Amino acid sequence: MLTLAVALLLAQSPDAGVDEAVPVDPEPTVHLFAGAEGELGVLSSGWAENGADVFFGLRPMLGMSVSDVFSLQLGPLIRLRLIDTPPLDRGRDLSGVVRSQDWDRVGDFGELLQSLRVGADTSMFQLRAGPVQKKTLGLGHLVFRYSNRLNADARPAAATASLAVSFLRFELFASDVLSARLFAGELSWDIARSFSNDATTHGRYLLALSFGHDFASGTPPSLRSGCSTATPPVDVAPCTPWQPEAATLVHLDGSAVLVRSQALSLMAMLGMGARGNATRDLGFLAGVSMDVRLPDVELSLRGEGRKQAGGFRHGYFGAQYELARFSGVGLSFAGLASEALPDAFSVFGELRLRLAQVVTVDGSVEAFTFGRTDFDSTVMVELLEKKLIAEARLGAMGLGQAPRWLVSAGLRWRLFSSFYVLGSGGTAFFPTETGALARGVVVSGGVGVDIAR
Repeated sequence: MLTLAVALLLAQSPDAGVDEAVPVDPEPTVHLFAGAEGELGVLSSGWAENGADVFFGLRPMLGMSVSDVFSLQLGPLIRLRLIDTPPLDRGRDLSGVVRSQDWDRVGDFGELLQSLRVGADTSMFQLRAGPVQKKTLGLGHLVFRYSNRLNADARPAAATASLAVSFLRFELFASDVLSARLFAGELSWDIARSFSNDATTHGRYLLALSFGHDFASGTPPSLRSGCSTATPPVDVAPCTPWQPEAATLVHLDGSAVLVRSQALSLMAMLGMGARGNATRDLGFLAGVSMDVRLPDVELSLRGEGRKQAGGFRHGYFGAQYELARFSGVGLSFAGLASEALPDAFSVFGELRLRLAQVVTVDGSVEAFTFGRTDFDSTVMVELLEKKLIAEARLGAMGLGQAPRWLVSAGLRWRLFSSFYVLGSGGTAFFPTETGALARGVVVSGGVGVDIAR
């Protein structure tokens, strides 16, 4: 009997006598999102007097995602003008309260789209759309750290589409999906992959051709620089809106990875570019880059020697391009399309550093031999398991000549699961009818609520 009892006990399954675990439903692939943000802020009027208008901003938000292959978020910021100083804008505001400059051209309706993602990061085809802050195309020799939201009166949505087919990769970029503005693209050829099936050689030798074209669409008459909403006297000439010039550039890059390991990557590059609608428009470069990856440190460095002159320069569509197209440097100089660089050399450097998944520092600087320096940098800090995120950006164009400074900072702190506070501030620039830039400031703070299911 004892032997039989032991045999029966050993024959039972390991879970015999133990309650079976309650089955866990798989995580749903479709997520819905809704929320709203409200903020009170001060924004310069953009007029020469640069009065301080007080606004209440309301942003309703709605979105959805499907696994990691699709997501969409809508959420326009609607700014209601509470105080108009000087009292020159109220008469043109929508219903006398909604800031009209936010909705006075087709591209401004891109503000409705905050983000769109089609395709995972590893997919053959990807589409991304929404505002961009530091867009770089390829090695960045044409489109580099570009932002489409520096013009305080323009709120377009950009889009990037990429397709990888065997040893070829295509990428197209549009700064405004609703109107003809900046359009760029790149075709890259993975040379080793086209001749070898050895995965260790893939991505080591690349040849890339990129292009960029500005369609030179200007800003609509904004009734600034002496224009008013009232009918002018017969002896006053009407305002003539200023229009920027078109620009077309191409660039050819060749790169080779000399060292590649889990912790270190070293790459050398050569390139040349040209502008299609200017003389003395050739440019050349040679450089090296290094990536270091350690458990708590990620470091990327790049250095280049450049030769450029006339209407061509590397990184033409750069960090402050949306301002430079009105005034290359300063506030009231020739636009970038009309600006001619001396026949000279420059030294370019780029840095990206990430420490312990908490602090990220990135920036670039270019010093020209004729006494001009341009730079752009950002610092981001993520604390409390990314519940507190702060970011600051500082940049300047034309140091040593007529510098134009760009300063911004933002903070988002999630206090509870569905409640957070936010604040931002920085410089603001408004193009005038003459093509010059009026500068001001913008400061705002508020709260937000959201819920996801």
